[in-house]
Amino acid sequence: MVYCEACLAARLQSPALSPILGPRTGTGPNPGLALFLGFIPGVGAIYNGQVMKGMVQVLLFGSLIAISDRVGGPLDTIFGLGAAAFYFYMVIDSYQTAKRKALGQPVEEWLGFGDFKLNAPIGAALLIGLGALFLLDNLGIHVFESIGKFWPVLLIVIGILLLQRRVGGGAGPPQSGSGTNQVT
Repeated sequence: MVYCEACLAARLQSPALSPILGPRTGTGPNPGLALFLGFIPGVGAIYNGQVMKGMVQVLLFGSLIAISDRVGGPLDTIFGLGAAAFYFYMVIDSYQTAKRKALGQPVEEWLGFGDFKLNAPIGAALLIGLGALFLLDNLGIHVFESIGKFWPVLLIVIGILLLQRRVGGGAGPPQSGSGTNQVT
């Protein structure tokens, strides 16, 4: 279509329409896509830019499933229902977080993972590590049997990191040169 300059400027300045939200007022993830990706455990949070939150969600979901498989009696049903409830929580949380980000609203902190940023290339390291494990398994070195026994160590490490972050208060190193006289 051909537009005059004034109509084109008005069209470019109008907010884009989202099929689920209506007019989008800010920039951010698409809530509809976040909802769709939320059905894959952890991927909705990763799409929203919350990588650590996504990894913790996968670990918690996997833990609930593993616990329901290992315990017997009525507890397996309780943990199974807990895993199902947590699954739907992840879907809804992905949508809600994307909606808040798209509208420019602040996102609530989740288990201490508010603006927790890692400078390391976590995704690349994770893919390299998983690829190496699968390669070793294909070569006849059955590493998954040993790893299956020690996966709770990941939960312990994440808990220690969260505790260290809370106790440390998140204060950075003191600024040099602010409010002090330096003699040269």
